[in-house]
Amino acid sequence: MDQDDGHLEENEQLQGDNYEGMQDLAIGALEEYIAMDVMEEDSDIDSEPGDAVDDDDESSDDVHEEIMEQDSWSSDEYYDDSDSTFQVESTNACFQQLHRMLNRYGEQTKPNYSFKPLRLIRCQYKSRHDVGEFPIARSGHRIIASESHLYSLGGYNPKRTPNNTQRDACMLFQELWAYNFATSRWKLLLDAENSAMPRELASNALVIYNNVLISHGGTGYPFGETCSNDCYVYTTGENPQVMLLKVAGDLPVAQYGPGIVIHNDYLYTIGGTTGFDYSCDVFRLNLITKVWENVYICRPEMRDDPEGRYRHEVVYDGHHIYVLGGGTSHTVYDLQRIPAFNLETNCWDHFDTLPDRTASSAQDPGYPKARKCLSCVQHTASNGDIEAFITGGLQGDFTTYFNDIWKLNLRTKQWYKIHSATLPRPLYFHSAAHAGNGCMYIFGGIEYSEKDMRRRNDLFKMWMTIPKLSDICWDAITHYNHNLHRFDRATLLGAGIPDRYVNLLPSLPQRMRKHISEEPSSSFINTVTKRMRSHID
Repeated sequence: MDQDDGHLEENEQLQGDNYEGMQDLAIGALEEYIAMDVMEEDSDIDSEPGDAVDDDDESSDDVHEEIMEQDSWSSDEYYDDSDSTFQVESTNACFQQLHRMLNRYGEQTKPNYSFKPLRLIRCQYKSRHDVGEFPIARSGHRIIASESHLYSLGGYNPKRTPNNTQRDACMLFQELWAYNFATSRWKLLLDAENSAMPRELASNALVIYNNVLISHGGTGYPFGETCSNDCYVYTTGENPQVMLLKVAGDLPVAQYGPGIVIHNDYLYTIGGTTGFDYSCDVFRLNLITKVWENVYICRPEMRDDPEGRYRHEVVYDGHHIYVLGGGTSHTVYDLQRIPAFNLETNCWDHFDTLPDRTASSAQDPGYPKARKCLSCVQHTASNGDIEAFITGGLQGDFTTYFNDIWKLNLRTKQWYKIHSATLPRPLYFHSAAHAGNGCMYIFGGIEYSEKDMRRRNDLFKMWMTIPKLSDICWDAITHYNHNLHRFDRATLLGAGIPDRYVNLLPSLPQRMRKHISEEPSSSFINTVTKRMRSHID
């Protein structure tokens, strides 16, 4: 068994009429005239009632401490793009229709929405759920994101209530959860009770390919005693399913903590551990023929190959697969000289990186410190550059833990420290994902403090760039309204919300309760129109 795991786990853009409609909606949101969610709304600056069930082992003192912490970390502030010119030819009609929707729940204001990139925001979701309707605290899980949802697979918590039917896996989460970005709601898609979920669901790897999720590798509990080299495919539509991918060829060793990427219909896997041995070998699976092949076996004792490691992260620029960090049970690898597998020559290259330009002392060399059990996402900037964002992690001596956030430009090899955002506390064995619109999400992990180490189910988001104005408008609308999923498609489209964004909402439930009020308040509409015209003037 990997002693490292044992120690850690034990110690715990749009144009045209649709765009005009979005602009109208955004103005209303920014002026705080749109309100909907009276029954379920929570204030972004208030504590969450659901915090008391954050983790199975939290005492009342811990809960109070967390609530106080959230008060200082949950102000949803953004940058307000005031350079845009808004057209308002049909403002009155648009807002009358919107109000027919929104007035059903009454009028309520929220803190002003503003857009600020490179700020970490805590996503407030717990008060919109009952206990058991969202994932409990975990580590070693993996998350991935589509345009509309965040998916969380597996994970571990030693304090989880035992499952009588799965005693050998009671500490592992044989679960696939989906979080809808527009509604801030979780939904359990698959678990061991309704599907043949794999048991090796700690420190596996997860990607999206052709609208399905693919997981590879992982370990069961105890760690290292059972490892996997299987690939599972998960569908996430109306009828979620999981199936084992039938493969052939030269399979990689069963292990956990690898890094995987998709390149030209191939799934590449790099590195991992059996719990005893570590590798940085490269295998690939042809996703068309379902045949594995051995691409490269590392021999660091004979040539300049990277040493074996696990819980590293991989990023991809179309030519190389870069390996960031990682380590063994007692060592970690630095982030100054980065190994990268060349997809054209099928051999390893190494790149020396450049330090952050703001570094000014020997104590601050301008590079992130060596680490493992970190999280990473990649983002394509407006100029085409690929940027990798890393967060958190720990060193191999179990005394140094990280809450910092860094960016690496893969073209220039330049590191940048994100000074405007840090995690509230050091975090490791967490996971991060990119929603495709420039927003990074971070979920779960083990949180370190001087008093203790405990698993969390906090969800954070950070805009890595300034996205399209339409995306900012949509973000503002969902900030003020959490009940959009209760309205049918025709109503939302008629209110001016573009088809693209309506498609991001979950499907309308078959049975809906009737709303108390179907007619707008004329005084409200007159007030909105007057204020809108004043705002535009």
